[in-house]
Amino acid sequence: MIHPRRLKGTAANIARYYTIGDYYTKGGNEPSEWGGKLAPSLGLSGPVDPKQFEELLGGKVGDQQLGRRRKEGIQHHPGWDFTISAPKSISILALVTGDERILAAHERAVGVALAYAEEHAELRRRVEGEIVHETTGRLLFARFTEHASREGDPHLHTHVVVLNMTNHLNGDRMASLETRSMYAEQLVMGQIYRNEIARDVREMGHEVTFDPRKGLFEVEGIPGQLIRDYSQRAEQINAHAAEHGYEGQAMRRVSFFETRKAKEKVGLDELQERWSKRAEPYREDLDRLQAAARERGERTIETDPSVVRRAALFGIRQSETREAVNNIGRLYRVALASHVGEVRFGEVRPLFETQEANRKLFVTVRQTGDQPLPRGRTSRRTAKLELAMSEHISLAMRDAAPVATADRLAEVAAAHGLTGDQTAALIAIGSGTNRAVGVHGAGGVGKSTLVRALADATRDDHITVALAPTSSAAAELGRKAEIESRTLASLLASGGHGLTDRHILALDEAGQLGNRQALRVLEISRATGARLIFLGDNKQTGAIEQGKAYWLLQQLGLPTVQLKEALRQKTGSTQKAADLARKGDYAESLAALDRVTTGASAADLAKGMVADWTRLKPETRADTNILVLDNATRLIVNSHIREVLKREGTVAAEEHRLEVLTPSGMTDQEKAMARFYTEGQVVKFSRDNPGLGIVRDADYRVVGIGRNNHGRQVVRLADEHGRIIEWRPGLGKAAHVNVFLTEHREIAQGDRIQWRLLNKEIDVKNAERGTVLALDGHVATIRWDRGERVQQVDLSEHRTWDHGYAETVYSAQSKTYARVYVLAPVESGLVNGQNYYTAITRAAYGVKLWTENQKRLAAKLASRSGEKTSSLEGLGRIRADSHKVRGLRHKDRHDRSREDNARERDARKAEREQRERERQEWANRSGGFAEILAGRAQGAASLVDRFLRGTIERDRADPARAPGRADAPEPAHQPEPQPQHDHGGHGGGHDR
Repeated sequence: MIHPRRLKGTAANIARYYTIGDYYTKGGNEPSEWGGKLAPSLGLSGPVDPKQFEELLGGKVGDQQLGRRRKEGIQHHPGWDFTISAPKSISILALVTGDERILAAHERAVGVALAYAEEHAELRRRVEGEIVHETTGRLLFARFTEHASREGDPHLHTHVVVLNMTNHLNGDRMASLETRSMYAEQLVMGQIYRNEIARDVREMGHEVTFDPRKGLFEVEGIPGQLIRDYSQRAEQINAHAAEHGYEGQAMRRVSFFETRKAKEKVGLDELQERWSKRAEPYREDLDRLQAAARERGERTIETDPSVVRRAALFGIRQSETREAVNNIGRLYRVALASHVGEVRFGEVRPLFETQEANRKLFVTVRQTGDQPLPRGRTSRRTAKLELAMSEHISLAMRDAAPVATADRLAEVAAAHGLTGDQTAALIAIGSGTNRAVGVHGAGGVGKSTLVRALADATRDDHITVALAPTSSAAAELGRKAEIESRTLASLLASGGHGLTDRHILALDEAGQLGNRQALRVLEISRATGARLIFLGDNKQTGAIEQGKAYWLLQQLGLPTVQLKEALRQKTGSTQKAADLARKGDYAESLAALDRVTTGASAADLAKGMVADWTRLKPETRADTNILVLDNATRLIVNSHIREVLKREGTVAAEEHRLEVLTPSGMTDQEKAMARFYTEGQVVKFSRDNPGLGIVRDADYRVVGIGRNNHGRQVVRLADEHGRIIEWRPGLGKAAHVNVFLTEHREIAQGDRIQWRLLNKEIDVKNAERGTVLALDGHVATIRWDRGERVQQVDLSEHRTWDHGYAETVYSAQSKTYARVYVLAPVESGLVNGQNYYTAITRAAYGVKLWTENQKRLAAKLASRSGEKTSSLEGLGRIRADSHKVRGLRHKDRHDRSREDNARERDARKAEREQRERERQEWANRSGGFAEILAGRAQGAASLVDRFLRGTIERDRADPARAPGRADAPEPAHQPEPQPQHDHGGHGGGHDR
């Protein structure tokens, strides 16, 4: 791990701390060394001299004095400490068993990580009034390796003191160092270090076990309890962080310093004697470990090029699962973390450079999203995906007939009491000829009312269907608009089966759409002729997957009407808070809320919020929703509420402990690799696999990871009868696999529960809530809030539920409550402008919020919008690749494509009508079964005959279309290949 910190104090005190100090072996046999590209030019090498170190910390470089001149004198910041710590098992091998080879491996791995850090050394200067950052790639640092923690545990770590100076070339005057990029790359540096030392340790004869998500590893065979016994310092930090609700590295650093005691002056020999005594109960384990390593012997491990390629490809694909643009350091880190001990940084990096040279990976030139991307990269695959959306907008223009006249729409609008904005929007989308349109508006502007009016106006000739990314949002729109509803996922899985140009797809919460979902629904609309209406708000919580598709579609030219008049908020204060948040004025928005409560820690805030909620009357509680940002906080709040309700008697004292399934959070990329599965997970398949004897929707527990007879890595699954199945994840489709973790929950009569996954068998939506009326063993009688249905559910069979008191902001999107309580810990990674805005706009009458510090929260919201990245935005291509610009460039091709699409739809319509007539004829026939079969065979032959005759006629009319012709063009509905400046983009969704 790497823990950077800014040095404080005088140069003399800092120099003494690192070179003399009061620590056990300072000035003894713990090594120090000068390093960095600046060192040779300054004549520095070998061990660190305290006097030279003090002068350089003070900014004195030869005849130059660095720093800013102030009234009180020259002020110069001395530098930074980037501490690189070895995994605990490495410390044990090096310091307890005395393997000096590992000490050398640690020093070498630190050097590789520092070389990468040095690449990001920068200076900044003012050019024509603007601050510019220039990369120098030159550092001066002093390395100090130490062997123990403050608790006296074996702890191999190196303090790298980076001096505050850099220059471009030898002989240049020094300038102060800018470490922004180095801080941004600290996680990459740590992963480079771990991969290097893990590979070296393997070449010494050891093996390692690692977490491919986090990239952490330990040496195989070191007893886990020994690692815990030697981790007293880590336990102190973890306990303090948990007590105060600290999350993330920045806040855990607070725990690090608040729990740090004074150093103990003790010799290394005495420490080693202590370590040896503490290790005595594990001596046999350590002896076996060393014997196994000797038996394997020192070896040179040749890297398989195919493994390096897999690691690099995984780095790109996994990173782009969530974001379209990432710093290249993230790609490095993810690639290395997935193959710890198998690949080194020097082996992976050239593959990324080749990807750039071959224009499969592009350097971004514009800021996109809300995270700094100084070394942003996006793939050609992602750029093409976004470019395809522009193509689909062009193909949707003038590709539909109006669904109603303007007069009819105005009449229905008046009947429904629509506002002026809503009426204008209804007429625009209903009387227009564009197949795809957008309706953009703030939370609570009445988009569902608009859809209901559209459905009523077109009910005789069209079928309106409510869609949404979540089943609860789809059901909510369907209920309010009184139309059929289904999830977007189910529509995409069916390929749009059954849709025709008579259908109107009202896609709600379009801001949650990822790029791939948006492109696929556009393809279905094009193929079927179904009208597509995107309804959403770019200011609310965005997609979990890659992309901000709704925003991008609007930027690329999707015809969009705006609804600005909010109707949900019923009081002036809630309306004001929402309006200010939408404008980005978070300090004033927070001030406009009913109340903001501050406190010392997230745990205390949760208790205070629950206490406030439980003081409400029962009927008020039912109308007051508690919103949190993440599932960990949700569990804490639920636990506090249950304690109070049990004391009140609202929840029965007698409860049952049941197993529940919670989503593992694995991405499709991770599902395809066996190494990401862990023992105890539950795997469910949505497709049968007769070859392996796998049945859809059954539970299969992961019992281990291994290799089959061909050396392929497999996941070993056990079914309910204990039968072991060796399954290779990469051979199936990840979308057909769901992976869960098992946890336990107590449940009792009176409990509120929330369903966590769509369940068609019992007709329960995702995020649907209900109350347990009775509990007979593991069978619960539940009254669902939706329709107040009462239903008995076997909770040992249907296990995707949880307590339903607090709700995440993501699952609450699309819902309305009278009042909302919001818990927003400042350091939570999910605190951002979009989540805050979504949370407060759920309320009609009032919002109360709990956070540690109101000013810090406002600053965090202002700096973190939550906005995701776009490939085309990062490449500076949005205007050049917009529908208008590309539409002019490819007008003739688009016109031909629309004509071909219309003919294909007409042909499919004719075939459907023919099949319907034939089915009707068969139903009316009085003949036997054989006659029906003959009729079906004749119908199939007729269809094949029509297809072949049509193909021959097209080939005669246009020889270029004949199969096998090298110059045969793509089908007319496909976008043509683009020149290089279009990033090789193809529309139409080729990368499904």
